[in-house]
Amino acid sequence: MLKQCFIEVTSRMGARMHCCWTLLTLLLLSSLPLQAESLAPIVEFLPECKQEEVIPLKTTLRVRNSNLLRFSQLRDVPEVARYLQQIRENASARRFDAVLLQQLKQSEFKAPGSNSEVHVQLEMFRFCDGNDALSDTSSETGGIRQNMGTLEIKTSVNTVVAFARAESEYKVVVPPHMHVSLTEGAMGVKPKMTAGQVQALWGTPSADLMLQDGSRLLGYGRRLWVLLDPLVKVVFTDSEILSGVGRNLLEFHPEFDEKLWLIDGKVPYKQDMVRAGLQLGSWQKKSALLWRRQLGTQQLSVKFEQFNPESVDKNTALLTGFRLSAQPDPVVKSPLQQAVLTDVLTFVESVNVRNLRQQPLASQLLPNLRVHQLAQRRNLIWWMPTTQLHVLINKDNISRLKVTTPIVRNPREPDQIPQLLKALQIPVSKAGLRLAFPDMQDYGDRFQLYRDDFDIVIEFASDEEQAPIELLEIIYHYAH
Repeated sequence: MLKQCFIEVTSRMGARMHCCWTLLTLLLLSSLPLQAESLAPIVEFLPECKQEEVIPLKTTLRVRNSNLLRFSQLRDVPEVARYLQQIRENASARRFDAVLLQQLKQSEFKAPGSNSEVHVQLEMFRFCDGNDALSDTSSETGGIRQNMGTLEIKTSVNTVVAFARAESEYKVVVPPHMHVSLTEGAMGVKPKMTAGQVQALWGTPSADLMLQDGSRLLGYGRRLWVLLDPLVKVVFTDSEILSGVGRNLLEFHPEFDEKLWLIDGKVPYKQDMVRAGLQLGSWQKKSALLWRRQLGTQQLSVKFEQFNPESVDKNTALLTGFRLSAQPDPVVKSPLQQAVLTDVLTFVESVNVRNLRQQPLASQLLPNLRVHQLAQRRNLIWWMPTTQLHVLINKDNISRLKVTTPIVRNPREPDQIPQLLKALQIPVSKAGLRLAFPDMQDYGDRFQLYRDDFDIVIEFASDEEQAPIELLEIIYHYAH
C-alpha cells in the first residue's frame, strides 16, 4: 500500500539539511527490490510508546578516511551504510518494527593509518499495540519524524513523494465470516475439506508442519490450527503447540489474530461464561469449563478458562477456545517430522563460514530437507529441516541460517544445538568464540561478528560465562 510523504516549505533551510539527506537515503532504499523495501526502517525520533523488549546495539566501525571525505553525511559512508543495512535486515528477521538511531558520530581521536573510527549506537524496538507513532523528541542524532504509515519531512521544496509500505509475505484471504458453528464450520472451514479448499478460504498458512504419523498441521496466526490427514480432521485453537521461539517467528495474522471469532455467530472470544450460556442455549457439559454440541458426524467444543482480572477472590470464567472436529475427535499427539540428522549435518557443514567461498546456493537445501515452513512478515519464509534449524532462501541463494531452541513445546528429540554448531565449526562456549573470532563483539549475553561475507549473531541464556547458546544466526552477504 502506498502512503504519502508531504514536504512543506520552511525558511530554516540550513537546519533541515540533514532531513533532506535522510529523505534521499530513504528514497534510495525505496527504489531497491521488494526484499530491501520491506526492511525495518531506521528512525531518529523516539517512539511514543514501545514494548519492553528491546535490543541495544553499540559498536565502533573502522572507516576509510577517503570515504569520509567523499560523503557529507556519516550514514552515507559505505562502511556505515552497509552496517545499518545489516542491522535493518537483522531487525526485520527478529520481527522488530524499527531501529532507533541513538548515536552516530566520528571519534575525536584519529586512528593510525588511513582509517578513522565511527561510533554507532542503535536500539531495535517494537511499538506498543495500536500506537506506531513517533514523538517529537529526537534522539541524539536529530533527524526526521516518521510514522510507520506516513513520512513527514519539512524542507524547502514543495512536492509529494510516494512512500511504499511492505505487504505481507504470504497471501492473506479474508474469510467469508468469523462464525464458528456446526452448520457454518470454523470461518467457513469444515471437516473433510482438502488443504486446497482451506487455503482458498483462508489464504497461505503462517505455519505448515508435517507430523511423524504423516498428518499435517496448518497454522493461521499464532493460535488457530487445522489438522489434515489428508482431509481436514480438526479445526481448533491452541497456544501450546509452539514454543516462544516458534511463536516469535510468526507475524500476527491480520484476520485470525486481530479479529474475534464468534461461536454460533453470537459469542466472541473472551466472553464470560454467564453471558455465553444465556446466548448459546443448551450444551452438553463435559466439565464446568468444557461444553460440547454434536450434529451428525461432527462435534463442536468450546473451552472456558478462569481469570482473576481485578485481583479479587471471585474468578471469572471466559471463553478462550474452540474445537470443531469429525467424530471420533483425533488428538494431536505425534511429534514433528525431523529430516535424517546425517543429511542435515552434511548440509550444515556445506554452509559453514570457515570455508565460505560464495553465498550458499538454494539448491544446497535438498528437497528432503524442506520439511516444515514458517512464514514471517516482510517476505520471509523459513524452511526447517528440524525443529531447531531454520533456513531462509532468497531467489537462488541461502540468505540466512538460524539455529535455535526447538520451535515446539515439550520437544521429544534431544537438543541438536551442539551437533549443529560443531557442523558449522562454531564453538559452543564464550571462551571458544573469543578465541576463534578475536574481532567478535562481546555484550555478555549477546555476541556479534560483522565481516564482508557474513554476519553472525549469537544469543546466550544469560551473561554468565558458562551460559548456553540459545540462538545463532548467520546472515550471508557474499561480496561478488
